[in-house]
Amino acid sequence: MRLVLSFVWALLPVLTFGQLAPIPIIHGAIKLRTWTLWAASVLYTAATIVLWSATTTLTSGPAEPVDQADPPIWTFFLLLGLMVVPTAHALAIRGRVFQREPQQPALLAALQARQRREEAKAIVARDVDLARELRIGRPDLPRQFDDGGLVDLNHVPAPVVVQLLGLSEAEAAQVIEVRDRVGGFVSAEEVIAHTDLSPPRIDGIRERLVFLP
Repeated sequence: MRLVLSFVWALLPVLTFGQLAPIPIIHGAIKLRTWTLWAASVLYTAATIVLWSATTTLTSGPAEPVDQADPPIWTFFLLLGLMVVPTAHALAIRGRVFQREPQQPALLAALQARQRREEAKAIVARDVDLARELRIGRPDLPRQFDDGGLVDLNHVPAPVVVQLLGLSEAEAAQVIEVRDRVGGFVSAEEVIAHTDLSPPRIDGIRERLVFLP
């Protein structure tokens, strides 16, 4: 579909008989940010305005004898030029304008990890026993399942809390102490209620947390 749309885009000057000749080049100038395309856009736009003005004058002017009513020959060549030249120009830059931007490796890895976390959380929600078997949220244990970096705050030791969640040693120690005292957390809100960690602090790591019973 993207390929078809790119060719329709490039053929717009022909398909509209030159009326929308500047549009692909203006779009290309916006996308590629080159002064040559901006200059071409101005040129094609000016030529289109001249053609519109000439044809409007002919169609709205007073009645003339048949041998004098035909449009000047230059308008035919201008129309032909607006159909051919911008089309050729658009076809030449089509590949660059519609080129897919490669994703940064780090961004791609982060998006994939986020998807794995969502899938792992879905397992926790529907099958706690399976989640325990897969050791979701337990990077401190040997395992083969990749949960995208989740941390089971009810079971991991303090060093994992520090290393993977970015909490200080004092904050991690408090979380572990409260966890052991209350018998585990059920949500991020409960962590906020029972510890000194602020809501913004928890919001920054909320996506990484799970709470297995």
